Amino acid sequence: MLFLWTTTKLGKIWIDGDAIKQIVAKRLPAELYVQEVSFIGEKNLLNIYITAPDDVAGDVKAKLEERFKLLFSGVGIAAQINWISVAPQDNKKTTPLWTLPLFWAAAAAGVTALFHIGIIGVLWSVFAAVVAYGISWLVITEDGQKQISALKEHFRR
Repeated sequence: MLFLWTTTKLGKIWIDGDAIKQIVAKRLPAELYVQEVSFIGEKNLLNIYITAPDDVAGDVKAKLEERFKLLFSGVGIAAQINWISVAPQDNKKTTPLWTLPLFWAAAAAGVTALFHIGIIGVLWSVFAAVVAYGISWLVITEDGQKQISALKEHFRR
């Protein structure tokens, strides 16, 4: 998404929101995630929304806020960090796998399949699941659509 920053006598200056998101994401620790960025051009204010687990220390947050303020102040943009808490069940870091109901459902289905259709049947089922996932990823997701477009473009040449 492009944000209008300012208009000069030579034209308009735009900021690429996706590029800003990538700049911020590269400077974050692994457990933090850039949810969204927004920009208010008339105030030169960049709002950065970062998702963080509840157990992230306050000094880590303060250091990151200072880092981004310094980073963007060099080009005349004020940065404001907005922290979004991750729900405990969505935090992969603190939620053990065996506490998720989906894990137990998959385990029960796997054991039942092994007894009823044997190892060959289970392997064919896993193969079918992987193929179905791959095809649905290509058809449904934006990244998959980009891959299909690139492949079509390659074959057109």
